[in-house]
Amino acid sequence: MALSSDVAVPRADDGAADDALRALFDRARDGDDDALASLCVQMRPRLFRVAISVLRDRDEADDVAQEALVRAVTRRFLFLGTGSVAGWMTRIALNLAKNRRRDGRRRSEIVAGASQSDLVARGALAQHAPRPDDAVADHDEHQHLLQAVNALPTRQREVVQLRAVGGLDFADVGAALGISEANARMSFSLAKKKLLLLLKGDP
Repeated sequence: MALSSDVAVPRADDGAADDALRALFDRARDGDDDALASLCVQMRPRLFRVAISVLRDRDEADDVAQEALVRAVTRRFLFLGTGSVAGWMTRIALNLAKNRRRDGRRRSEIVAGASQSDLVARGALAQHAPRPDDAVADHDEHQHLLQAVNALPTRQREVVQLRAVGGLDFADVGAALGISEANARMSFSLAKKKLLLLLKGDP
């Protein structure tokens, strides 16, 4: 997961692009099916990036992106016109991804507390455990980095996930988290410094 802040990402809610997206959204609210389809095509990649930055699973992220589109479309009248359409839809995807990650942790806790026979009976565990030789080896460096990211304060962790994993620019990160672009940049800078210390083993 690269932490460079020099990655150039198109800004979907900047200037003319935002005006065009808002126009599509307004036409979709008025019942224009073509505008609705175009809105979905334009926003799905961004929603997917946001979801995968939180979930780190392509299938899960794809489901969340689809659900976020459905929610934005079916509840589009909840958008009051303040801020950007892109930011509003991005926040929907981010919240859905957080909820799914939380639910996944709860399921993991339930599975961890169940007996092996119960798991086999419920189809949650294969009858025969895989051989150790068939298991995929963990990448220590990757795991170390993930642990360091998870140790960050919540806001800094979310900024790093959206920026470094999701590939969003700082304006989009700010829109997703409801903070300013300047605050997103500052949080990312502080997070990088903290990560360097954590990866070196410093407190």
